[in-house]
Amino acid sequence: MLTSGMARPTGGVDLTHDYLAAFRSNCAFSAAHVAALRRYRVLLVPGYFSDLDPAYFADQMRWLTATGVDHQKVAVRSRQSTAVNAPIIAAAIRTSTRPVIVISHSKGSVDVLDALRTEPALRRKVIGWISLQGAFFGSPVADLLLDDARLDPLFANAVLRLLGGTRESAQGLTTTAAHTYYRANKAAIDAVVGAVPSIAFASALDSPSGIHAKTTLEIPHELMWRDGIRNDGLVPLGAAVLPGMDFVQVSGIDHIAPVMPAMLRFDRVRMTKALLLALRTPLRTLPQQVDCKSD
Repeated sequence: MLTSGMARPTGGVDLTHDYLAAFRSNCAFSAAHVAALRRYRVLLVPGYFSDLDPAYFADQMRWLTATGVDHQKVAVRSRQSTAVNAPIIAAAIRTSTRPVIVISHSKGSVDVLDALRTEPALRRKVIGWISLQGAFFGSPVADLLLDDARLDPLFANAVLRLLGGTRESAQGLTTTAAHTYYRANKAAIDAVVGAVPSIAFASALDSPSGIHAKTTLEIPHELMWRDGIRNDGLVPLGAAVLPGMDFVQVSGIDHIAPVMPAMLRFDRVRMTKALLLALRTPLRTLPQQVDCKSD
């Protein structure tokens, strides 16, 4: 049986209602929000999929360019370990001439966490952190991939490519490795969550009606779903939220849609705007756009 590796959100604030209200409105993100966002540099930190598709974060980057917001897609080595990528992220934060807002995805969120854990001085430079489906507590799929007796080799190799392409990359995403890391560094992780305004975006493919969204991650999703684990096709719903972290939990979104085109049509720019508004930063208190007709 699969185990979820889930930590139910504790201590953080459920901002799902705020997020959904902003996502559904054309008027929420105003010129005042754009002007405020221009004061910062937005660092986009990808996860394992970044080597597979140049469209990774492309929608967000086009929007940031169009609005004149300074931004950088951090050149992490997506097939490498957190020990390799955390210093790369730390350097991007350290060398920025502006305060930064970090938007990370999947394993990229784990890499960001480790960068902020190991260099406490960087935390005050991070005005906000949006974690999209962060693999903080690992994935049962990674556990299965490393169990040669349980999976067909062809299927295992196909899914392994989504986790970086090597058994070593998958090892870092096992629930055992993730929980061991959390327990060993709990005090420092709590300090990061307490110091950096952050929001975790977590999703599951199932909807309240019981209908599952279409996804190319159907097989890993079903492997977890059959054992009662709500998930996005790779990461369990609760595994994407650190204790004490504010969070958004939504249904019908797979692990691909927030960062690149997927089978499900999804507005990644609207999602990003809504999360920026829900995040506890100075943007949150600014007025909405006037003379605007919302959807």
